[in-house]
Amino acid sequence: MASKGAQNRKVASADRQVPHLDNHYLKKITNKYVGWIQDLNDELAELKQAGSSKSAFETAYQKSKGKPFVFDEGNMRSLHFDERMMQSAMLLDAPNELAFGYTKSMMGFLLINDEPKHILMIGLGGGSLAKFCYTHLPHTRITAVEINEHVIALRDQFLIPPNDERFQIVHMDAAKFIEQGTDHYDVILLDGFDADGLVATLLADDFIRSCQARLESNGILVTNIWGKSTTLISVISRMSHIFDEPVWWCHSSDSYNLITFALKSNADVFNQNLVEKAKLLDQSYWLGLENLAGRIRTISRKGLDWVVAPRCVQFNLKNFFFQEAVERKVAYFLAADEMIDLTHRTWL
Repeated sequence: MASKGAQNRKVASADRQVPHLDNHYLKKITNKYVGWIQDLNDELAELKQAGSSKSAFETAYQKSKGKPFVFDEGNMRSLHFDERMMQSAMLLDAPNELAFGYTKSMMGFLLINDEPKHILMIGLGGGSLAKFCYTHLPHTRITAVEINEHVIALRDQFLIPPNDERFQIVHMDAAKFIEQGTDHYDVILLDGFDADGLVATLLADDFIRSCQARLESNGILVTNIWGKSTTLISVISRMSHIFDEPVWWCHSSDSYNLITFALKSNADVFNQNLVEKAKLLDQSYWLGLENLAGRIRTISRKGLDWVVAPRCVQFNLKNFFFQEAVERKVAYFLAADEMIDLTHRTWL
């Protein structure tokens, strides 16, 4: 049997192993566990909100019955043709500004012509580009051609201005509009998508030729495309052949959309150092054009030189056929097939 002294020593040893639970120590433990519980509650609330949002989206989609529909989430109002992809978006607290990086990149035509007299937009969507140009280019006429009457019917929900002497929305097939029209344009913005993606007829050679014919002598065709690398390569190659000028392109800053710039003449203007002009434009428009000026690139048909604007870094490709040069040198900058799903609604 242990002595009383030994027992006292064991008690003293145990006392040394247990910290003194004063108010400060208890408060520290309590705050720690309260923080954990709060973080857990926040995560549960986010999951609940995400589930509710998904349920609300599914409800909106079902109610649409196959027509284009609008969905609000937080500060974002978006346009959808189905449950797969977001077609357009508007910031509720800044409805006339551009929410998507690809639309900002399409405004890169300002580096070439910052005072266009007439812009033709093929594809209205939620009217992001139309509203931006209407607001920030007060001396420019804007014509938007949209084939889907149900998209046009949503114009008020996206705060698209009514038709006036400067702005018109035309309900018509773009191919017929271009073919039957007589007007010429300083800029054509081609952004034609349906529920399945790119509208193939709007990238056909005949349509691209018609667009070229409707451009002023110093006009520019700006196209938003995405898809398999082989599709993108084909578009760039065919545009270069039709315009007989280098076609310039860049990726969107926040997605795998590819924006192409085809100039009717003097495409070498992109070879100039446009950074200083981009800086001035960014002070007015906040489009990130300075960044775009450093990302835009081309392959010249004459000598098959690889050019990056504005520094004009070149790699000699004279031993390659044009198509092979495009495939080998451009593919790196285009969306890989397995990455295309990142351009869907999830990348917001």
